[in-house]
Amino acid sequence: MKQKNENKIILKQWIRVFLLIAVIAAAVVSIVSIVKSLNPEQSSQEKLYSYTYTSNLNYKVYLKDNQFFTSPYLGMNKQYITSLIDYIDVDASYNFKSTKKLDYSYTYAIVATAKGLYQNTDGEDVEVWSKEYPIANQASQSGSGNSFTISKNVQLNYNEYNDIMTDFRNQFGLSLDARVDLSVEININAGLAGESDKDMQATNTMTLEIPLLQQTMNIKPNYVNSGGDTIYKSANETADINIPLLIFGIVLLIISLVAFKILAKSLLAVTRKSEYVLALNKILKEYADIIAETHNMPDLEKYDVINVKNFNDLVDVEEELHSPILYFEVKENVECVFVIVNNATAYKFTLRESDFDHFVKQD
Repeated sequence: MKQKNENKIILKQWIRVFLLIAVIAAAVVSIVSIVKSLNPEQSSQEKLYSYTYTSNLNYKVYLKDNQFFTSPYLGMNKQYITSLIDYIDVDASYNFKSTKKLDYSYTYAIVATAKGLYQNTDGEDVEVWSKEYPIANQASQSGSGNSFTISKNVQLNYNEYNDIMTDFRNQFGLSLDARVDLSVEININAGLAGESDKDMQATNTMTLEIPLLQQTMNIKPNYVNSGGDTIYKSANETADINIPLLIFGIVLLIISLVAFKILAKSLLAVTRKSEYVLALNKILKEYADIIAETHNMPDLEKYDVINVKNFNDLVDVEEELHSPILYFEVKENVECVFVIVNNATAYKFTLRESDFDHFVKQD
């Protein structure tokens, strides 16, 4: 018995699905176009100026009188015997340069921070105590120009901080590491010369980490030697409505909505047809031995017609009466009829495409 071509119908269904996705994408593009065309503000950035800086901490480790070293001090990046250290002489320098003339002000402070450190189970140093000791009073300066330089010399009494941390360790009986951090913190506010706005606020910190409570030590610098940035002025500009883009978006949206309605309706119809064909083919395949296809619809006017609700009920009748089920296609892919005729009674089951309309309540 010839079955319906399911693949052809399913192919038509997938083509409509892809077209529907394309229509939805077009609708999204149209909405974005409309929104962009109506956006009255455009954000722009105006470059004001750029600046660069260099920072450095140079130091010398001065020694106590001893019979081992002929020089009064040792230079940078060496291993130092702590019992021979007298003090550490530090030259701090900071150079700032801008591409345009600025009105600026800056402050700087130099602080020594003694720290007690404990190493946790993860091998990380955890600070258990710290205290700041000002080395140089906070200074401030203002001016106008493309550049400025900060230079400051300080001396750090190494033994003073080593004694502080020795007393701390002995008083609490702790096994800990210690160091003193010598930090130079510079804060800058600047803006274009003659302008009231201060567009730039920057902070730069230079630190030397100096170990304590050790027989020998080396000094670790912790800062960035150079850097810079570009300062922009943000502005909102009022823009005219983009009429061509607005028209394009509206027209595309209308076309998309119309196409969506047509495709959605068509897709539902193809879905119903596909489910109808699948159901019909299943019946024709599973019950081929008891179904006889006829090209003429039986005349049922002279019979007492009993309409059954599903095909399984008709199969039960066939098993009881042992009469073949006559199959007639009323309209291709739309409606067909299955009938069993017995004496003056006809048992009828009708399969319709509309039975698979999930958006219509079935009786």
